Amino acid sequence: MQYPPLKYPKQLPPVLIYNPPGTPTYKMITTFMPRAVGDMAAFPVQQDKQKFLWIDYFIIIQRRFGFGEKFLKFAKNLSKELGCDGKIRLKAQTTIYDPINPPHKFYRKEGFGSDNTRMLRKIDRAIESNKQLDYRNTPAIEMYYPDDKKQGLLQKFLMKLHL
Repeated sequence: MQYPPLKYPKQLPPVLIYNPPGTPTYKMITTFMPRAVGDMAAFPVQQDKQKFLWIDYFIIIQRRFGFGEKFLKFAKNLSKELGCDGKIRLKAQTTIYDPINPPHKFYRKEGFGSDNTRMLRKIDRAIESNKQLDYRNTPAIEMYYPDDKKQGLLQKFLMKLHL
């Protein structure tokens, strides 16, 4: 018996994300230079009447190439696919992979919020002034997506007056 030849796409996407069977982990690899660039563990959680995707860990090994944005976009789609309506929660904290640069600014730029408004103001100021957060004074905080408590322009203006 002869099988028809396999048809491959003309060009592979720049990254592939796969889920090893039976695990809540997801791996991201590049196709142009085969290498692991990211790792994530995520699973749906039901808390009271709210369902969200909990990201237990989110590690990007190759930073500054847009892999983190692509992986988060995947997580947002995964949240919808798992019936979580695109809602995500995680704990933003420094990791052994980069103990000096906390990921808080990255998550905030991607639309994450937190109930820790004091820390959010500190993160927003660091983003506006294009400065790094000091890892020694940046505690781990729980963050969520989407930030349904986004402040209006008037509120931001009034907050700046009081800072």
